[in-house]
Amino acid sequence: MSVRQPHAQRGVTLVVALMLLIAITLLGLASMRGTGMQERMSANLYDRAIAFQAAESALREAEALLATGTAGPFDGTVSGLYPKPAPGAEDFANRWEAAATVWANASVWWEGADADTRAKAAGAPQYIIEDLGIWPSTPDCDTVTTIAADCLKPRYRITARSAPVSGRPSVLLQTTYRP
Repeated sequence: MSVRQPHAQRGVTLVVALMLLIAITLLGLASMRGTGMQERMSANLYDRAIAFQAAESALREAEALLATGTAGPFDGTVSGLYPKPAPGAEDFANRWEAAATVWANASVWWEGADADTRAKAAGAPQYIIEDLGIWPSTPDCDTVTTIAADCLKPRYRITARSAPVSGRPSVLLQTTYRP
């Protein structure tokens, strides 16, 4: 019968076990890091969707205001209502980018159990309405000899945004509206 002596063992099993433990630990850390990144990405996507809904609700509110015919005057004295920009003037630049622009606050659009979460994600929606003047309602209706009564109609540019919230996405939407 042969008996192994303790000094003949080399400890290879211990080294292999430690290497496997290190590999499993690194794999676990990598998966945790990837999961954290996916969680942040999905939260950002949710915040952007809420901001888009806020901006869209402000856009719809401005359209409803124009549809009633009660908007005005468009002389810059009412928050969010601006006159037709004069070419070459400083106000011809994008009003939605100007720091001096006074935005009109839309009514609060969120209700229900997650209203507080939506408010933190998007802030209060805002809009501005710019008078673009009178434009033909159909192509070439103003080029005929006798212009129809409904040919020339006012046009407005509506710019809506979710109010900027620090660290959250902000959405800006714009449309041209004809009553």
